[in-house]
Amino acid sequence: MRTSDATLLLPAPAWTDPRVHLLDDTWLLTIFAILLATALPWLGSSFEVDFAAAALGLLALAALHVAFTALINPARASGVWRSRALTVLHALGLVVVGFIWHHAGGLQNPAFLMVFVLPVVGAIFLSRWQPYLMAAVAVLVVGWVALSQAPELRWYLTGLNAAGGWLAAVFGTEAATLNMPFAGFYAPSNYFVVLLEVFAILLFACAVAAEYLGTVFDRLHAHVFAARAEAERGQELWAALIENLPLPALLVDSDTLQVICASEQVALRLSADGSPPAGQNILEAIHFSYPDVIQGLISGAGGVARLSAIRASGVLRMTRVRIQHVAQRGRRFALVIIEDITEAFCAQAGLDAADYAAFVVDSHGQVLAFNRPAHGLFPGSEVGASIASLLSPDSANHWWEPNLTARRKMHLEIMQRLYQVTSSSLPLPGEEERIHVIALRPVAKSALSDSTMTTTTLAQSS
Repeated sequence: MRTSDATLLLPAPAWTDPRVHLLDDTWLLTIFAILLATALPWLGSSFEVDFAAAALGLLALAALHVAFTALINPARASGVWRSRALTVLHALGLVVVGFIWHHAGGLQNPAFLMVFVLPVVGAIFLSRWQPYLMAAVAVLVVGWVALSQAPELRWYLTGLNAAGGWLAAVFGTEAATLNMPFAGFYAPSNYFVVLLEVFAILLFACAVAAEYLGTVFDRLHAHVFAARAEAERGQELWAALIENLPLPALLVDSDTLQVICASEQVALRLSADGSPPAGQNILEAIHFSYPDVIQGLISGAGGVARLSAIRASGVLRMTRVRIQHVAQRGRRFALVIIEDITEAFCAQAGLDAADYAAFVVDSHGQVLAFNRPAHGLFPGSEVGASIASLLSPDSANHWWEPNLTARRKMHLEIMQRLYQVTSSSLPLPGEEERIHVIALRPVAKSALSDSTMTTTTLAQSS
């Protein structure tokens, strides 16, 4: 189950030029369109098709598809020869489509002509002028098939001019010998002329639309290329930032736990043998006290291991480990930041081991830190709470401030027991405000009676 903060991986494409791949996909779509446009009418009606010839044409298109796939192989270097080969294959594909149309009804199946739109639009992935060239090739192929099938159209050409008469003589004046799907079908020559004219206009209109789509595609591709280049530069930048961070940080593969890169501080302070951890398993390069916890955070959704001991060069260090997942080049990584809290841990341990309660408050009386005896004496203690609400809400304002001296003492009665309260003031660098350390030490009543110190009795807040 993927959590909300887990990294969503987007696989990077295995190719750099999407044009040739889209051209190949266009021909694959054309093959399926021809197959459906031929098989469905035959299954749904009495439409007769020369399946042997049509299947031969489909096999030829499949061979062209294989040739396209071989030419767009990333291992082959792109050049002028590849562009010319793709153009020749594209034109041959249109000729084969015309051959299939000739044996799938021809002029009696005018709806089949819509298949020519796909190769014409797909030609934009070769160059901007290719759709017009392929539209002209498609018009010539369809015109050639129409002249071979319709004697009426050949008769119409003989009445135009000498060129039309010569073209009609090439095909002969005899009737077409092809067995038509609809034996009783007859149409005047004007029908075929209008059909070819509308077909030519439609193809050239598709060529214009394809050129516009190609312009839009070029802009989008340029934006994607710029975005990928910027992303790669960004990856190099933050990788350099990781290596130069002034604190221990590592980039780890989430699956193999292999360290990809690490800051110099890791080898200097936390590495088990003092060598750079790059290329090693993070659990072998750094000896964590609870490696299973670190492994779970790296393999899972990340998080914080608030207290983890690390032994490096015989020295034990207390650390806080933060793990955040990132994605780089389609792979999932974990950014591991290790914060050395040995000094803070030892200071807190020393305070917790003391036999008196201690608070650290700011000038406004908010608790910044406290030790374990303080939490035992005041169970409601927490960082950010008001010291006045913990000790006495009715006491004078800022009673913990020593005023002119650096230390102030008083006595406090809590649960019928007396405590000596010592408030010490510590200056902050560059600030007028100070922080105050308040210590509460239990004292005997006999010692209080012998003392000449002024006693202030405060009641513990409920």
